[in-house]
Amino acid sequence: MADDPRKGKQGAARGRRGRGFTRAGGLIAPQMRSVAARRGFLQARLQALWPEIAGAEMARLCRPAKLVSARGPAGGLLTLEVAPALGPQVQMMLPQLRERIEAVLGPGSVGRIQLVPARQGFAEPPSTFVPAEAAAPPADLGAVAETLSSIGDDDLRRALETLARNVITRRAKSQ
Repeated sequence: MADDPRKGKQGAARGRRGRGFTRAGGLIAPQMRSVAARRGFLQARLQALWPEIAGAEMARLCRPAKLVSARGPAGGLLTLEVAPALGPQVQMMLPQLRERIEAVLGPGSVGRIQLVPARQGFAEPPSTFVPAEAAAPPADLGAVAETLSSIGDDDLRRALETLARNVITRRAKSQ
């Protein structure tokens, strides 16, 4: 009875069933990882490198809105936002722009370029935020210096003045 061939088959079938279903995505994950790495980051890379790719003049006239990757050798579709009055000028520069994009992103990354009217506010350059240097108020530092003047040890007094200056500066930055 121990050598029953049916039991062996049932045991093998039970072991296979114990794992459950295998997801199709799990079977092709290793192959998809390399494709996703090439295609998934093209949009972000294009946005980040746009002034270098297009050049200063072209970057002022248009900007990439989205990049849709296509299957096969046809290449993807790049949608550019352009101010409506500048559309014909940008249209004439598209062949040079496509060459520059393919030089950076790789051949076949962009097959077609579509121009769409830009949203309002495109004319202004993007603003950059530069935080101002926070200086400690002189009145607070003066009061600290007066308080610490009674300390006889010079090294200790300088260390405490540095500590007070850092605390006051940090407090001024947080406000």
